[in-house]
Amino acid sequence: MRLLAIYVRCAAILLGSVLVYTPAKAADIFIAQNAAGANSGQSCANAYAYGFFNSASNWGNGASQIGPGTTVHLCGKITAQLTAQGSGSSGSPITMFFEPGASITLSVCPSSGCLGISGLSYITVDGGATCGWVSGALVSCNGSVLATASGSAFGNGGTSSFGIEATNCAYCEIRNLQVSVYQHTSSSDSPNGDMRGIDQLGIKTPGATFLVHHNIVHEAASAIVYVPGSSNDSGLQVYNNYLYNSNSGLDISNNNNGSLTAALVHDNHFGSNSNWDTAGCAYHHNSLHAFAYTTTNSGIQYYNNLIDGNWGGCPTSELFLEGSGSLNNNCTVFNNLFLATYAQENNGVVSITCGGMVRFFNNTLIGSLQSGDTCLSIQGTSGASVYVENNIISGCNTLLESGNPANFWATWNYNVWGGDPSGTPWALSCGNSGCSYYSYSGWQSACSCDSKSTFGSSTSYVSVNTNGTLASGSPALGVGVNLSNLGIIPLDSDNAGIARPANGSWVAGAFTAGTSNAKPAPPTGISVVIR
Repeated sequence: MRLLAIYVRCAAILLGSVLVYTPAKAADIFIAQNAAGANSGQSCANAYAYGFFNSASNWGNGASQIGPGTTVHLCGKITAQLTAQGSGSSGSPITMFFEPGASITLSVCPSSGCLGISGLSYITVDGGATCGWVSGALVSCNGSVLATASGSAFGNGGTSSFGIEATNCAYCEIRNLQVSVYQHTSSSDSPNGDMRGIDQLGIKTPGATFLVHHNIVHEAASAIVYVPGSSNDSGLQVYNNYLYNSNSGLDISNNNNGSLTAALVHDNHFGSNSNWDTAGCAYHHNSLHAFAYTTTNSGIQYYNNLIDGNWGGCPTSELFLEGSGSLNNNCTVFNNLFLATYAQENNGVVSITCGGMVRFFNNTLIGSLQSGDTCLSIQGTSGASVYVENNIISGCNTLLESGNPANFWATWNYNVWGGDPSGTPWALSCGNSGCSYYSYSGWQSACSCDSKSTFGSSTSYVSVNTNGTLASGSPALGVGVNLSNLGIIPLDSDNAGIARPANGSWVAGAFTAGTSNAKPAPPTGISVVIR
């Protein structure tokens, strides 16, 4: 009996082991355009053909399947659409990794994406080496998703074309990639379809993240599109990207009745987009255009970005936060360098309409004195609180345009304003209210504000170098108020990462005094790279 009991106990243990056993999944699988070598998927030299990736039967928990924790290595140039068929899991994402020189290259990307990861979760797309806008410099990418015969010269703008289609991809990350989908080279070209580099039309999982960082996205009507997909969408982060030759760098809108509780857009370089000019300005260029959606809680934070280059004759605003009623609640914009060298079409270099808390801190905004241009157009919806502090604003015929101040409570102070050489800037224009002040003292008197700010009638008054840093003797050195008590951690350092003092006054503008690692002048002559 004793031996039988021992046998039964051992059998139970073994049975338990069988019941909890999960087959080991493939840790690494290699994919190429065509099968190579032994066709075992164990290296680029022995890769599976791309069809293995596109077949649902090869996704799961089997020993030779793609599943949570698997890294799919892409080898060489793949000239077919890739569509992921399964999800990873928390702590064990499925990673698509571009080996040196790897690309997904098609003539035209379909609306389902040259790379499709829609409806999945815990997917990481990694170009293989850190690239994008890194520490204030452009770093080229290894991996790429490219459409090589799509654009004005090819006459194929009638259908939508997306580089990476990621609709409802929860806990997904796209990093270290070059993405290019449509080469717009003609002012008579107004494509009927949407041309998007990275497309995410809503995450249905509340609080799920969607990270887009360290990429170079160009040749697209919209480099990145994001639509809130739930009532608690707080996971969008877009950072360290270089976005250029796109009508819009980032579009955030709503057609899913979702609400955005938080979004971080920071440390990006938004460059030239004049190639999207058309007759009649069918496209109105923006770095970020946020519109027709509801935000709550912390809302959008837009900071440490560089916005420059040739924006042609059709920009709406370098930054356009468009709201009404309860839309666009809580917008915080700080540490950005706006360099406007173009003919302003409408709405101001920066145009912000938000509700709740509207905060514009420590930005440097330099216009180019184009006829009729406006530096900052800012207002709050009814009941909002607006703060404009510690900024350098110069070089526009209208320095500031505000909505009717009776609609919201506002604080303007600790700013440095630089006028135009004629000495007659509009310090304030109240839009439809019909009020404008051609003298700075008249503006101070009318608004009972800005008492700690300074003003000079010449644009040179602000003493800002071409890269946004401050020249010796700039009036910004002694103006700013310490905002560390606000608890906005990234604001406690400047655009270049130099810590601002915990005590004592701050410097106005995006860069603090003594900045030694200031971001260099932006690169020029960048062209499309097609492998």
